[in-house]
Amino acid sequence: MALRLWVVLLLWSGLTHASELRPISGTHLIPRSTAASAPSTKRQTQTFQVGDPLTVSAFSFQLLGGGHYTTTTKCRFVGTNCYVFVEDVVWGTSHVPESAIEPLANAFDLASAADPSRGIYNITTTLFGPAPDVDGDPRIIIVLLDILDSPFTGTTVIGYFDVDNQSPPASREIVYVDVNPLDIEGTLARATLAHEFQHMLHWHADPDEDKWLDEGCSEYAELACGYKDTTEAVANAFLDVPNTSLTVWEDLPFDFDQAFLYMTYFAQRFGDDAVRSLVGETANGVESVDLVLSELGLADRFNDTFAEWTVALFLDGDGNNGLSRVDVRRPLATTVSLPADNINRKARLWGADYLDLEGNLDALSVSVGSTGDNPLVAILIGQDGGAFIEIAAGQTTTVNVYRDDIQSIALTSAGGTSEDYVLTLGAAPDGSSFAASDFTADGFVNFADFLLFAAGFGRTGLDVGFVTSYDLNGNFAVDFTDFLIFVGHFATE
Repeated sequence: MALRLWVVLLLWSGLTHASELRPISGTHLIPRSTAASAPSTKRQTQTFQVGDPLTVSAFSFQLLGGGHYTTTTKCRFVGTNCYVFVEDVVWGTSHVPESAIEPLANAFDLASAADPSRGIYNITTTLFGPAPDVDGDPRIIIVLLDILDSPFTGTTVIGYFDVDNQSPPASREIVYVDVNPLDIEGTLARATLAHEFQHMLHWHADPDEDKWLDEGCSEYAELACGYKDTTEAVANAFLDVPNTSLTVWEDLPFDFDQAFLYMTYFAQRFGDDAVRSLVGETANGVESVDLVLSELGLADRFNDTFAEWTVALFLDGDGNNGLSRVDVRRPLATTVSLPADNINRKARLWGADYLDLEGNLDALSVSVGSTGDNPLVAILIGQDGGAFIEIAAGQTTTVNVYRDDIQSIALTSAGGTSEDYVLTLGAAPDGSSFAASDFTADGFVNFADFLLFAAGFGRTGLDVGFVTSYDLNGNFAVDFTDFLIFVGHFATE
């Protein structure tokens, strides 16, 4: 009796929470080989007309009995770049109004929310690269069906791309879009179509891409086509827990939000052509970002972009100090009162442990130590920009910051398996003082200090090699004004 009651309660809980299910992409939930492979060269050259039947392989995401199965569909529309097939069991129901088919196809072919003269197909292939074509027909098959999943997972799969269809026996380009609970006439259906089509394009260019980068591009595809929510609510799942790894995919809500915000910033910072190069680069993840930036002739690498992005999320300011196409609220942070001694915390791999500073010190001494095998990056955030400090694994680095507007410090692990760090924040000497120019702290301002200063001269803010200790006037730049301050103390004791 007790077991029966438990089952009834479980079923009731699933039913009562059905309306609260989180919509997700199912592409990366489908088991597949991640080995690089080329599409089949077999050509079927079969085209379709309205009314033609097609039995397709579909995927069930149900907890019990999940996996591939077949379902019957019929062609309900032929567009310029697509066919729209509808599953027979949902045709004629309230889930698929006949009047909604052509507008959906037109959004793919002709006009998107972002551009009335360009559809999802044109925008995404221009941005991410060409579509595969294993069947000799350039049209993409869009299958509208009731995707089978389970409400007890707390999620509902609203679309997917299955790479198995790129090989026999199917050998067709197919994107699946859910009709229950999706409103086929609504924005989310079109966003899903853009999202899943990008997965197809990305697979064609780089079949074993890291999940975070592939999903980030799919989320960005929704924005590029005009179907992404750009209000402050867009990334709350991630901004509530910013100390989560960008590069470790867990298929949780914050993963999608985090990858979306990073790719949106990457596109803003380097342009859509860089996004296309990133998709086409056969290396994966962080390595892919590094190679693309190198090919563009830039000094920036992934760690630089991560630091810049971390600052932009916090400031939500102008230019590259914010995200121009998305409104974001400030990431959740832990408040630390100044001064603070030996704070022990954890920073996840390419996550951001934000610490908001409470109190005012005209000059700040920052000491960060790695207590494991994890190299660290400490990102200092002021009112109008930021700077970062790199700390080797197992080492401690101390710098002085000669400005009084540091609002937050964000810590991230840049490698290794450990996540631990220790942080001390105290008062630093005034930037115009003799002690500030004594970079070696040996009681002399001499040629050894000059060599250190010269090595950092000309760098600003988040440039590689920028050292805040040499920025004596606190403008996030090591410039001629700093040189004059230094010269004023040279050869003195």
